[in-house]
Amino acid sequence: MIAPGAGRRTKEFWIGIDVGGTFTDAVIIDAQGRCADAFKVLSTPDDPARAVLAALERIAQFVDLRRAAVCHGTTVGTNALIERKGRRTALVTTAGFADVIELRRQARSELYSFDQKISEPLVPSADRFEIAERLAFDGSVVTPIGDLRPLADRLAAEGFESVAICLFNAYASGAHEIAVETALRAALPGAFISTSSDVAPEIREYERSSTTVVNAYIGPTVGDYVKRLAQGAASMGIEALYVVKSSGGLTSPENAVKYPVHLVESGPAAGIIAAAQFGSALGRMEVLAFDMGGTTAKAGVILRGEPRIASEFSADALAEGRQVGGYPILSSVVDVLEIGAGGGSIAAIDEAGVLKVGPRSAGARPGPACYGLGGELPTVTDAHAVIGTLRADGLTASGIVLRCDLAERAIAKHIAAPKGWTLARSAHAIIDIAVANMAAMVRVATVRRGLDPRDFCLVPSGGAGPLHAVAIAREVGIPEIAIPAIPGMFSALGATLSRVRHDVSRSIMRLARELDADVLERAFIPLLQKIRQLFAMESVAPQEIRLARHADVRFRGQLFELKVPLGSIDEAVPDGAWIDQEFRRIYRAEYGFDLPDGEPEVVNLRVVGLGVPFVGRYSGRVKDHAQRSASPIRSHMPILNRDGSIRDVPALDLAQAGQALEIDGPGVLLSAGATIWLPEGARARIADDGSVLISVA
Repeated sequence: MIAPGAGRRTKEFWIGIDVGGTFTDAVIIDAQGRCADAFKVLSTPDDPARAVLAALERIAQFVDLRRAAVCHGTTVGTNALIERKGRRTALVTTAGFADVIELRRQARSELYSFDQKISEPLVPSADRFEIAERLAFDGSVVTPIGDLRPLADRLAAEGFESVAICLFNAYASGAHEIAVETALRAALPGAFISTSSDVAPEIREYERSSTTVVNAYIGPTVGDYVKRLAQGAASMGIEALYVVKSSGGLTSPENAVKYPVHLVESGPAAGIIAAAQFGSALGRMEVLAFDMGGTTAKAGVILRGEPRIASEFSADALAEGRQVGGYPILSSVVDVLEIGAGGGSIAAIDEAGVLKVGPRSAGARPGPACYGLGGELPTVTDAHAVIGTLRADGLTASGIVLRCDLAERAIAKHIAAPKGWTLARSAHAIIDIAVANMAAMVRVATVRRGLDPRDFCLVPSGGAGPLHAVAIAREVGIPEIAIPAIPGMFSALGATLSRVRHDVSRSIMRLARELDADVLERAFIPLLQKIRQLFAMESVAPQEIRLARHADVRFRGQLFELKVPLGSIDEAVPDGAWIDQEFRRIYRAEYGFDLPDGEPEVVNLRVVGLGVPFVGRYSGRVKDHAQRSASPIRSHMPILNRDGSIRDVPALDLAQAGQALEIDGPGVLLSAGATIWLPEGARARIADDGSVLISVA
């Protein structure tokens, strides 16, 4: 592993790498904040580290990696969960609570469905073990813990690679869980062991159990990957390696290995961070980030320049396009919605003769038919290849030769022939359905949360995002689109724009009126100790760390809390009376009324720690800007209309644009790692840094 603190020296290059289902993206930012290079390589799903190391080897040809820091967004934990490729895990819990992870909550994802599907527990019944012990709600001992040797011997005999320990009321005291952990580490020296009092010391037995189980289930898989990647990076001379967390923050390999559950939404989070900074640079503080890659499409809302951060989310909640509950995780996460609609989403005719697009994906292998890698089923990318909105030269750098003939064959065989449609109608229908699916996701992220899409600027990214941006904006009523200079590698860029971040929490369950400043200050002490231990494993000097306190507060009897900021640790801790008043103010702002007779209750305390931003932030410019032409290379390319006719539209390579210019649709703009489709009626203004502002008509 790379030694903690090894990256504290100022670096000259910041490398962002994001692993997607089809491509692995890389971005290099120099000390002046300019993009020195950005490219894609094919992902290697069987071992994602191979693609990452291949990208680093390519970068090493012109960058001294000893002078670089690598920031990496990974989907290894997500894939292990979705594909059920975690290790066999045992759950140790209090007698009578073994079935908590299977009983779940009463609420169902689809209330009136007769065909309800629920995610299977990650730990089957036979691998759940109960022990005689009991803690009260305040952590006092009701039933002392007994002899643990029989349990330890049995787990060792069965060869479990991972163990999740979640005892009743352990959020109030971790003493019993620590005793179990100690006994099991002696019997299973190579096992990955997680305790709920360490991973998620919060109330709600099911959610705490689920979080601990997920951490244990994916722990060995993520650990093997991160260790292998760190060793490979160290062999290249890299001294500073960071991993992107679900919160959008960065962490060291050591912390990532211990808490893999915090990495489940690693990839999407980086893109939201980049969109927030890009929007702020343009003066757009209300942004809807939209990322469409090869496998999925994601949307996240940015309000007043800041991404929405949630304290809980459900991982793997979709299966074949249906809500199945997933696995609740108590962890700070950038609030992102995700559906199975990417460039590789497969189009098919269902049993009723209806055209469907997604959620199945062709992935990196075999990929879309037009990639010529063995794929035979039609995808969204194939539809664009047939229509002509996908440019071949945009894929050349990735080693892919665009085969439009294979795309035509796939759509003709699987869509046009069964439906009796023309090739043109079939290709456009695939795009229309994909756009409708993504527009529905955008409405969930905005309209269903009381937000008006017309108030937002759409920032599309990913290899396929800019292709569909105008169509989606028109569908939901968004008036303006802002596309960054390197949209195809935006999540990789976001990794370099992140800061080291850690979030810690604990439940206290006290009425606000019972808390004076001294009581609250003492309650925060364990959290401050833990977060400083986490930062001790980071390449951040103590004077560069900013710590802030928060409290989750609700009216007693309610089920959900609102977050109340309590200031930085350099400020005096407020008392319960102040928390009461501030909570009521936030409650009125959120819901429009107060409950005068309600008693505010402090449920959780939180501390958020941020490292200062790194030196050399992205300026929005590319390194070869001075060498660009004042007049971009123009050409024309044929586009297949819905009626089967062909029209020529202008095509511009934005890498050659050296001055601001405007263009009216229809037209195709080739940007770094992505193609922008500008339909008729839309107008694009291209800035001299390569970013594009589109007015949607």
